[in-house]
Amino acid sequence: MEDFGKQLPKLKATGVLLAGGKSSRMSKNKAFLELDGSPLVERSLAVLQTVFKEVLISSNKPELYADYGVPIIQDEVLDRGPLEGLYQGLKSATNEWAFFVACDMPFLRAEVIRFLFRWISNYDAVVPRFQSGLHPLHAFYHRRCLPLIKKNLEADRLKIIDFYPSCSVKYVGETELKIFSDLTNVFCNVNTPQEWSTILKR
Repeated sequence: MEDFGKQLPKLKATGVLLAGGKSSRMSKNKAFLELDGSPLVERSLAVLQTVFKEVLISSNKPELYADYGVPIIQDEVLDRGPLEGLYQGLKSATNEWAFFVACDMPFLRAEVIRFLFRWISNYDAVVPRFQSGLHPLHAFYHRRCLPLIKKNLEADRLKIIDFYPSCSVKYVGETELKIFSDLTNVFCNVNTPQEWSTILKR
């Protein structure tokens, strides 16, 4: 397999860490859950900063992330979920492409992100897809998606995947991704204390 190490040039894209969720099922801010002594937000930022020159955090509580030295973007309209974060992130990014990832994915891997970037030609979005479903918050989006996202926000259609039929999406499936091991870990996310307990035992 190609060497996806830290020595590789950084991608001409922006990495956006979405840290604006309410964490209602977890009852605490998932971004600050600690794994191997580091909060998830720090683990994710460390990976994103090896891949992208520009990294942003999307959060409506900027004071929580002020010490990380990363620009923080906020929602213009509250309570519209991650689709609003996607919209504001694409608007704020200085690159045509942006990679969005949720802060509750403990095992983010730089080589998988770089692999997804390979597929951007001729598409508006690049999204991993497994039998269990799509991963819209571990995906690349082009600025061409902005008017489509805005239209859905205005219509109160807040599921990210709802704008996919209006654009060109490359779904990267298990067949393409099978060159990587441990994909179950790479794409897992944490929603409940029980799920977090399971992750801590791995």
